[in-house]
Amino acid sequence: MSIINSYKVPESTVVDISPKEPYDVNCNIPVPPILETERVKLTLFIPHLHGKAFHDQANADPSVIHWLPVSWPTLESFITFHESVIRQDPANILFAILDKTKPNYDQDFEQSVAGLIGYIHIDPSQRALEMGPVIVLPKFQRTFVSSNAIGLMLKYALDLPSEGGLGFRRVLWCTNPFNKPSVRVAERMGFVHEGINRWTWMLPFDKKGHKVSGTERGEADGRDTVMLSMCWDDWEGGMKEKVTGLMERIR
Repeated sequence: MSIINSYKVPESTVVDISPKEPYDVNCNIPVPPILETERVKLTLFIPHLHGKAFHDQANADPSVIHWLPVSWPTLESFITFHESVIRQDPANILFAILDKTKPNYDQDFEQSVAGLIGYIHIDPSQRALEMGPVIVLPKFQRTFVSSNAIGLMLKYALDLPSEGGLGFRRVLWCTNPFNKPSVRVAERMGFVHEGINRWTWMLPFDKKGHKVSGTERGEADGRDTVMLSMCWDDWEGGMKEKVTGLMERIR
């Protein structure tokens, strides 16, 4: 019996980032157009509506994406990333975080866009997903924004369908082990440490990480990932009430 391998490396193509109407989110779960509390609204991220407002603020402060294993030096590179990595993969979905306390928050995105939050690696067959990216812009950090945005995403993932949720069993939170603020936020929201996966990422060349001997394994630095999770039994065992309480706090 003869054996062949017909795989070919995909040819690089130009990614079409022009505005589309209607906008196809292309996701493998039911996606509500809006998730909201009294102070925070999560709305589907539309690049031509929210992209510039987010990128202008993120690009003004290098700390915003310092720990992420990606780089977006230009607005075009950010929107291209979203199109090729997020929107074209049905296992990913991204939301813009809006601060509803800002005047005209539904139109003046330069003032109201507080960050981005999403689901990635969504696996309906296993009822599991990862929450990410979770990016809160500097002027909205240490406010109600993080707890409300993360809480909304947890509720939609872990609440039962009869309660308006997906009825998933597991939500994963992954971050750079050196990104202590991200780890603390996850812990505060009730995520449980599972461990560290070593050498999970090859980093862009403008980011530093672990060194590899020689060049035959690639020249990019590498990065580990700390993993935390919240599962359905955590949620039903008291975490739902804890998260709701955190969302209702003044700050």
